[in-house]
Amino acid sequence: MEINESKKGARAVRTVAVMMGATVIAKLLGMLRGVLQANAYGTSFEANAFTAASKLPLAFFDMFLAAAVLGCFIPVYNSFKEKDTDGVSSHEADRFACIFLNFIMLLCGVLAIIGIIFAEPLIRLITQGLDEGTISLAVTLTRIMFPLVIFTGSAYTLVGVLQSKGSFIAPALISAVSNAGVVLYLAVFNAPLGDKGIYGLAVAYLLSWLIQLLTLIVPLWRKGFSYKLLLDFKNPALIRAIKMAPPIMIGSWLAPAGTLLGQYFAANVTAQGVLSGATTVFDYANNIYIIIAGTLTYSICNYTFPKISRLSASGDSEEFCSTVRSGLTSALFITIPFMAAAMVLAGEGISIVYMRGEFNAEDAYYTSRALRFILPAMPLFCVTELFSRVFYAKNMPRVPMYAALGGIIANVAVGAILTGTRLFDIGAVGAANAAGQAVSALILIVFAAKRIPGMFNRSFVLSLVKIIIGGVIVFSACTVVSWLIGSEPYTASFIKNVVNAVIIFAPSLGLYLVFSKLTRVKF
Repeated sequence: MEINESKKGARAVRTVAVMMGATVIAKLLGMLRGVLQANAYGTSFEANAFTAASKLPLAFFDMFLAAAVLGCFIPVYNSFKEKDTDGVSSHEADRFACIFLNFIMLLCGVLAIIGIIFAEPLIRLITQGLDEGTISLAVTLTRIMFPLVIFTGSAYTLVGVLQSKGSFIAPALISAVSNAGVVLYLAVFNAPLGDKGIYGLAVAYLLSWLIQLLTLIVPLWRKGFSYKLLLDFKNPALIRAIKMAPPIMIGSWLAPAGTLLGQYFAANVTAQGVLSGATTVFDYANNIYIIIAGTLTYSICNYTFPKISRLSASGDSEEFCSTVRSGLTSALFITIPFMAAAMVLAGEGISIVYMRGEFNAEDAYYTSRALRFILPAMPLFCVTELFSRVFYAKNMPRVPMYAALGGIIANVAVGAILTGTRLFDIGAVGAANAAGQAVSALILIVFAAKRIPGMFNRSFVLSLVKIIIGGVIVFSACTVVSWLIGSEPYTASFIKNVVNAVIIFAPSLGLYLVFSKLTRVKF
């Protein structure tokens, strides 16, 4: 029995490692996309307009459907598997998937029409302080890109099907496909189009999401899934999923609201004359944060969610808690040291990634400053993402809803205070984002301790304390080495920054691994 459990554990580690590798590829392409975009547009008015326009459709989808799609779909879909073992369950589950998919496509179509019609007031709402020319361009770009919510909703549903059927690699790679499409456009087609290039970039974003959706067809076919044009509003499983949706939808608002609030507060920083292009500076910093945090978090969360949904349906509370503890420990084991190192290496990292073309040393300085204030949210993001899924699996969707609302309120309060007093300039926007994540994570932890018996045991808490101490060691080591070598990232060359980053990070990583070995903390 112990040998079988060991094999299962090794297989899980391999699967998650491959998922992380696939996610890294996707994120690197996303980073390259950001580099090429920064090189082409810098912090110009076109860049500000595109930033607002590209964020609006996805933030709109994230706020109203993203978590609701997966948060409702995966628990209901996996409940069929637990109730039936005679082969009928697969047919019934896939029938529900088709009904759910068609319902989501219809809903997203309506959402796209609303977004296109009301693009101007929506843009004005999130970009106060920008000039009329920028707003006008942003409205046009928004109308081009808003239909991508249809492809996004469909892709999310089909990803849920694949993950529930034990296929994790293809879903992890689909972002690479969309990012590659935009990279190809920026590298080959953007410059020849001249002033019209920004419109072509919007079309490239739209088409890349369509291609992303189409790449799921073959993996689904191999798993035996067959699409059918079914739409049954009286289907009991669909009704159950819809009833779960409102609190799950609200529970998903923290991340997209954080992005939109960040744009709003950054626009205020620009309007105050503190920093021109603050909207785009925050966007570049936030993109780096999302790339790092997403790579280190989503693979573990996505692997864990279908399993804990099945365990919750089966009533195996001991294995449920064990799986959650293992997932969170693993996520924080890699997230906390990376956060600690990134706090010190933000200047080198931003300079390496962005500082070329229209993106100058001043832009790099302010972007790294914004990033440093966001980075403390990274381990809190892990807690929020994993425990939200825990409560969805437990059919307690109101808990993540409370956590998200608390986080949004904290984000608004801290952002208003810090930008109103002009404290920390662009760093105020990142600090507000981190404050929102902190409050949300705290609420989820408190509810988990009270409502899920056995979730926090002594060994689990001790492991978390050891990981935090390891993070302090990494931060201290990076700080000392950076001071010793006298790193000046904003005046150094690309090669010099790469060398300095390696010199600073390598010893701290070695110390962390030694400390983890000695204290018996493992991934």
